[in-house]
Amino acid sequence: MLHMTKTISPPTKPPRVSVPVSADVLEVFERLAKAANMSTGKAMAEWLADTVEAAELMASTMERARAAPKIVTAELHAMMLGMADQTKELQDKYSKFKGTIDAGPTERKRSAPGGTLAQVPPSCNTGGKVSGGKQPKPKGKSS
Repeated sequence: MLHMTKTISPPTKPPRVSVPVSADVLEVFERLAKAANMSTGKAMAEWLADTVEAAELMASTMERARAAPKIVTAELHAMMLGMADQTKELQDKYSKFKGTIDAGPTERKRSAPGGTLAQVPPSCNTGGKVSGGKQPKPKGKSS
């Protein structure tokens, strides 16, 4: 007769912690939980799980800052300068488009054959109809 010597451990529950939070924080997570149809604790746990990489980066940065504060301060300063440069580039890039975004519907009309302006339906119009004068019905046999 064969005997099983391996025992299966019971499923473990995740560790539970008690975290003091302000009333404002609790209210936000209660709203989040209600919207997601889950408990407040689960909403907080999922939020923390989703942001654990940021917490890991912060922990690592703080540990390095304790060992070499000047080096980490210089790295953070350089990172912030780089972000400022990227923000400025984006701002400049999108300011070029501002003129076309601010253009009114008449300025965005396309030319039709013969040099007249054709009416273009707005992009949100899924029907493709263009307002204007009534179009005559085509003459022909009715079925």
